[in-house]
Amino acid sequence: MKRYGGLWESLVSWENLLLAARKARRGKRDRPCVLRFNFGQEAELLRLRRELVGGTYHPGPFTTHWIARPKPRLISAAPYRDRVVHHALMNLLEPILDRQFHPDSYACRRGKGTHAAADRLQSLLRRRRYFVQCDVRKFFPSIDHGILKALFRRSIKDNRVLWLMDLIVDHSNPQESVLDWFAGDDLLTPLERSRGLPIGNLTSQWFSNWYLSGLDHFVTSRMGLGGYVRYCDDFILLHDDRAGLAKAVTQVREYLATLRLRLHEDTVQLRPSRVGLTFVGYRLWAGHRLVRKSNVREFRRRVRWMRRAYAAWLIGWNDIKPRLASWFGHARQADSQRLLRRLSLEWKFTRRGARRAVSHN
Repeated sequence: MKRYGGLWESLVSWENLLLAARKARRGKRDRPCVLRFNFGQEAELLRLRRELVGGTYHPGPFTTHWIARPKPRLISAAPYRDRVVHHALMNLLEPILDRQFHPDSYACRRGKGTHAAADRLQSLLRRRRYFVQCDVRKFFPSIDHGILKALFRRSIKDNRVLWLMDLIVDHSNPQESVLDWFAGDDLLTPLERSRGLPIGNLTSQWFSNWYLSGLDHFVTSRMGLGGYVRYCDDFILLHDDRAGLAKAVTQVREYLATLRLRLHEDTVQLRPSRVGLTFVGYRLWAGHRLVRKSNVREFRRRVRWMRRAYAAWLIGWNDIKPRLASWFGHARQADSQRLLRRLSLEWKFTRRGARRAVSHN
């Protein structure tokens, strides 16, 4: 595998930091932290550059909150200036990683995403008789820092870039507790190893994808299993032979153990392709797809909140429109015309006699 060096000067260049600042503020221009940074952007970027070049840069504390849907998770937001640094780093790393990632890995990447993952899986369901759906148990809290840093060094040889990557990983805030023992461990090993990446960071998305990249190549090249799709820590194995597919799951368990990861065993079930499955927000079959019922329920709940907030002047139409457009885009990728017609009756926003109705067309 090729190792890349000579990246640091490009990372701390003025042009790259300006690009990173533009990316970091997308969709967040009106937030107080963004306004403060942008008010003195030139001075802020110069200060960031001095700290990076001088080796004195240190990430700030996270802002955290728990979410309950679709499952309880700790969401962590880095300070805004740190998010600029994350974008500056990923401007350099993204093209390197994208060349190394497997074609059937769909999270985070340009030209990929949930819709492409659903398309690929449906094409495989038409050609394979059986599938197993898998996901990694407590994935983000379980990512081992030592293993992740070793993976960094297989692709990057610029010591200053590695310093920054290590610093970001080391500054991860405490995550949900995970205690698992693996071959060769003693009683204290799980307590001595640092692990966990904060959910919500740009770097965490890419580093977690990097962490499982070897699994993609192991399944498709070493195991020779041609039917495979992965989105973050959710992945599908497909095969025409039930016994061969069961054997593949055993091999995947063994490979994940080398990364100090476990499968979520309650979800591992071998099924015929004709029954369909839930993946990337859709209920998928070989010939059609529907939006998940839980996704519809959650969106209806958000719409009810937006209607109340709009009526009370807490949010404006510019806050509502992109959220509706995002969900429309997701739903239109499914066989959802009747669903959209039915739900559009609920999508009317009123404020002291003014009324907005949203069309699904």
